[in-house]
Amino acid sequence: MQRFSSLVLKVIVVSMLLILSHAIAQDLQKALSQIDEAEYTQRIKTLASDEFQGRLPATEGETKTINYLRDEFRKIGLKPGNGDSYFQEVGLVQITSHPDERLEIKGTGRGLSLGLGSQFVAQTRRMVDKIDVRDAEMVFAGYGIVAPEYNWNDYAGLDAKGKIVVVLVNDPGFATQDSALFTGRAMTYYGRWTYKYEEAARQGAAGVLIVHEPAPAGYPWFVVQSGWSGPEFHMEAADKNMSRCQFEGWISGIAARSLFGQAGLNYEEEIAKAAKPGFTYQPFGLTASLSLTNDISYSKSNNVLALLPGTDRADEIVIYSAHWDHFGVNPE
Repeated sequence: MQRFSSLVLKVIVVSMLLILSHAIAQDLQKALSQIDEAEYTQRIKTLASDEFQGRLPATEGETKTINYLRDEFRKIGLKPGNGDSYFQEVGLVQITSHPDERLEIKGTGRGLSLGLGSQFVAQTRRMVDKIDVRDAEMVFAGYGIVAPEYNWNDYAGLDAKGKIVVVLVNDPGFATQDSALFTGRAMTYYGRWTYKYEEAARQGAAGVLIVHEPAPAGYPWFVVQSGWSGPEFHMEAADKNMSRCQFEGWISGIAARSLFGQAGLNYEEEIAKAAKPGFTYQPFGLTASLSLTNDISYSKSNNVLALLPGTDRADEIVIYSAHWDHFGVNPE
């Protein structure tokens, strides 16, 4: 009797799972059937067209873009997501940083001079006219990660205040291909450049340089060159971002090899150590100097918010987000 009851229970569970999976499949097909490929393609072509002038925030291109999005949301029956408005104003600060043409590194031997663009890039989020970092100690901080849930702390024992930290992009799971380390090949937030900059600031570093390698970064050096030059938009901040590092940047993998060599370190050996639990920071025995001047302007931009009211769970909201902005018009 016990075996029979167990068998019946298993049959019921399997049947329920089959019914549920069938219902989910039906819901998915219903949703997919509402996507019109031609309509979708046309919207992409429209937004990518020259009419929208590259969709740069705080320009005529933004006005055209957000009005187009508002009108399209209305057409498909979405309600305003910010009271009676589809728009939410956001204060922006545009900073165009002009770093020194050379990142000067001193120490043992003849020193090292890295060229802007070809070997390093740098910007600042600080809303000040000038940044000047003089003879700051340089230190290798592995992946620059502090992750208690992974029992990982690259800054353990390191007083980074006033120093320039050099860190690797991505996280140890990618480097080792070990699925048990972080999340293996899948990058966590700890692997992103945004996190590296945030953590370096929390540690009090004067500057932070991420070592670029194509595989762990996921893109070639020229993407860094173009992405970290020219104007950058940031949200207004009460402290004018003075809590951030004085400068944030990247160095190329080739430049990093020269840097490690100048310090008498083997690059490949050091990055291998950085991917292992228990990594200890490594001083370079070198100092670096860099100045940046900034062009700063303030403007207003807009989020575009549209709402599809819920039914069964009307008091809950699922947020889908994407960016509407792009790089604007190339003056050349």
